[in-house]
Amino acid sequence: MSLVRTEALIMKGMDLGEADRIVTAFTRKKGKVRMVAGGVRRTRSSMAALVQPFTYSSLVIYSTSSLGRLRHGEIIESFAGLREDLVSMASASYLMELVDFLLGEEDSQEGVFTLLLNTLQLFKEVGPRVLAIRTFELRLMAILGYSPHLDSCVVCGADYENKAFFSSNQGGIICSNCSGGGKIPVSLGSVRLMNELLTKPLRKLLNIRLDGLMEEEMERIMTDYILYHTERELKSLSFLRSLKSFNP
Repeated sequence: MSLVRTEALIMKGMDLGEADRIVTAFTRKKGKVRMVAGGVRRTRSSMAALVQPFTYSSLVIYSTSSLGRLRHGEIIESFAGLREDLVSMASASYLMELVDFLLGEEDSQEGVFTLLLNTLQLFKEVGPRVLAIRTFELRLMAILGYSPHLDSCVVCGADYENKAFFSSNQGGIICSNCSGGGKIPVSLGSVRLMNELLTKPLRKLLNIRLDGLMEEEMERIMTDYILYHTERELKSLSFLRSLKSFNP
């Protein structure tokens, strides 16, 4: 048992008893942790704002072998605007659910924490852009060791010219000579853009023009690739797609 002070992003919570909540937070030091936030559902609780979804805070957690306990904390950025706009809320929830699903408890991943925080900040400033979501997906998979192979055919190693395909189970691009059934056609423009999303500074990507074909191809690829690794579609992604107004 020990006291841990760490930066944290609130992922989700569930009610416990009459006034408490069990909160899941993604922390910089300890990765994903679950803790009891005592009394936060009371009207006058001083800690209620700390456990709102997406809130970025400095928390002091009483760590135990099972559920920790939130002692106190200070809000660094509330990200309240993400909770007030339906598309922003759905987009941020998708990022949180993806991280929650792919990482186990107390799997410390500071690179993932920084990526998640920077993407939420971008959502706050310019809205939930499609490119920001695709960038998050690609970089998250890369950090966790699942970066797709995009530089040459993953099967034979040859360069591809005018026509290529993406194979989730092979883990990358396949040339026309090696392609079989069930592969996703992909244009060279989309392949180049995916490489840029993995390497360019996040804010510089906002100037990139994304045409309809590239947007469709990358969504199909990343949806299939993530589904291959998670083995089920995330609820938040289904909800995000249901929002007809999602056209950033």
